[in-house]
Amino acid sequence: MVNQIRLGVWLFLLITISGWGCAYTPVVQDVDMLRERATLCLHRALRYPENPVVRAQAVEAAADVLGRDAVLRIRENMRDDHPGVRFATCMALGALRDFTSRNALQRLASDPDPNVRVGAFFALERLGIADYRQSWADLLLRHNSEAVRRNAALALGRLGDTSVIPLLRKAAGGDKDDGVRLQAAEAMALLGDAESIEYFLFHAYGGQGYIQPFALLTLGHVRDDRAIETLRRLLNSSPYLEGQLAAARSLGMHGYTEGFALAAGSLDWNKPLPNLPDDPPFDQIMRVQSMSAAALGDIGRPEALEPLRRKMETAADPRIQLSAATAILKILNKVYGSPASEQSSDAPAILPEGA
Repeated sequence: MVNQIRLGVWLFLLITISGWGCAYTPVVQDVDMLRERATLCLHRALRYPENPVVRAQAVEAAADVLGRDAVLRIRENMRDDHPGVRFATCMALGALRDFTSRNALQRLASDPDPNVRVGAFFALERLGIADYRQSWADLLLRHNSEAVRRNAALALGRLGDTSVIPLLRKAAGGDKDDGVRLQAAEAMALLGDAESIEYFLFHAYGGQGYIQPFALLTLGHVRDDRAIETLRRLLNSSPYLEGQLAAARSLGMHGYTEGFALAAGSLDWNKPLPNLPDDPPFDQIMRVQSMSAAALGDIGRPEALEPLRRKMETAADPRIQLSAATAILKILNKVYGSPASEQSSDAPAILPEGA
């Protein structure tokens, strides 16, 4: 649930699950081979045909851990038939400042889906084209879809432009939807707004359900000495395992490793609560195992590579496989550096086996 709130686009993606062919038989001992296999998982996920959530998550992951090496494969998803994937693709191309995609992004600024338009507005502003700010503000403040308003707030927070804080404050204070208000507050916290940081420091302790993990993950991105103290306390005292894992991951973002044992020990977690409304055991397992992998990736200790490799190769859920592959690449990039791609980025994307 945390990831669905953090990437607002996931709120309107249809969840379907099946195996997708990342597994292979030999045990990887070689670092280069491990990097190759994890990269292959991301490449396949970018084209995974059965679930748009996997494609959207893969786009974000590829921009994060592969960067410019993956830009041509990311661009292909501008033509995806699902608006959530097109939104994620625009956001990734904006994060990478891909000037080659400018004309295509301008076309997507007129996409029939308003979520896609938000992503295109973000990417174009990152390329120096700020012609769409009024349309963006209108979507944030007046669109009838909560998902659109959430995505509009999310994208504004990633601009790195503090001039948008007054606009975000309107949404945080006046929107009728809890998710929009939360997303706008996060966006302001990422931009350094002191009041919003205070908000998440408070909800790290008192937030219920998904709000506490969301608050803890937000604190991983803010630079405030109180955040470290809060994360350390909640690592041990949060009543929710997902809250503890969020604290472990955020401590890793700040360069601290004390959440390693918890994350490593939760990578194979399989104790879901039965009969929770709207939260089947399969999804509980997916969230905890994915959060554990993500925490290990941000903590960055190489001891995690072998258990992450096993998870990447054997998990039944492609979202867990993708989280493990992303974590592997984060650790390899941290420990060994990010090498230049040995393949031309003009090479065609690798299709899932059997597609």
